[in-house]
Amino acid sequence: RIFATLFYLHFYKFVNMCDLWNEFELKKPPQITVPISSKNAPNVGRLQNVVQQYFRRHRPQEVEFAEASALLGRLMARRKNSFHGMMGFRAVVKCNTATCRLLRIDLTRELELFHGSLPDFALDSADTLEIPTQNNFDYVLIRLLNTCGVYGRIRECCLQAAEYFAKMMRNNFFMDTCTLLLAVLAKLYSLSAILGNKCVDLYNQLRPMRLKFPLAAKSVDYNLNLPEQLEKFSVSQILELPKANSIILKDDAALQTTPNALTAVRSLKKLKKQKAIDVGVEVSREPISLSQTKSFNADTELGTVETTKRFISSENAARKKSLKQSITRDILPHEWMGATRLFERKVLANDHKSFEHI
Repeated sequence: RIFATLFYLHFYKFVNMCDLWNEFELKKPPQITVPISSKNAPNVGRLQNVVQQYFRRHRPQEVEFAEASALLGRLMARRKNSFHGMMGFRAVVKCNTATCRLLRIDLTRELELFHGSLPDFALDSADTLEIPTQNNFDYVLIRLLNTCGVYGRIRECCLQAAEYFAKMMRNNFFMDTCTLLLAVLAKLYSLSAILGNKCVDLYNQLRPMRLKFPLAAKSVDYNLNLPEQLEKFSVSQILELPKANSIILKDDAALQTTPNALTAVRSLKKLKKQKAIDVGVEVSREPISLSQTKSFNADTELGTVETTKRFISSENAARKKSLKQSITRDILPHEWMGATRLFERKVLANDHKSFEHI
């Protein structure tokens, strides 16, 4: 029964590692160094140079990729209700999931740990060197396969989403949103190819050194079929969309020219001059002033109580017809109403002495 259990565990691990780039439950082996003869040891200086060169070339694009993937996540969260269920938006969601998978793999951390376990230098007079085990080296190679596979997944999702949103733009749907999404997808597509090719170069340089790493005393051979070399991603790949009928753009194709000269189908006829229409003669008239200014004399109009009453009644009628043509057009309606009521109260109270101060 124990033998069957061990066989099942080894077989389960082997089946899971057949698809290495998509392996989630990959257990990390313990970091162990084994002393081996310096003649059989791998080239330590070359290993350190390869890893350090990868760090120098990888860091700038990695920052841009993180910013672009974060922007894609924010756009996906904002437009989730608008584009939910659309095929292109599903591809955007898958692309965002793949970028999150890169954070879970964390290839940079694994390379730093492996680089730290290597000896700082190798003396020619030294007989032995402390080298990490082959299981540790295989784990780094598998993580490189994981990263390359995720970058390929991101590129596939970017192409699917870009094809869908490009069709929407051709139909003039959501122009601003589709333009921003296409820009972010193009950025991720380009950076995935650049970063993926750097991972491919690192894998192709490390893979021939695998057999030179020692096996631990209790190491288990999982019979991993690691590829000898990885193919690079094509950086300059253009998305081809079906062109609309009877539309030729300058960027798509050259302008078509007809070899034969065009001939008139109908015979030309001379135009007949029509008689001039009699529209009359222009007459110059003096402009009529719409608002005639009225003369106002306060001494005569507001001299007595009777003249003041007649002025108030005439001014009320004028203000009802047209406020602009009245004498008191600069006085607001509530101010005019308050002044007339105050005058009426003072007249009723026989207070004729102070009505001039109204």
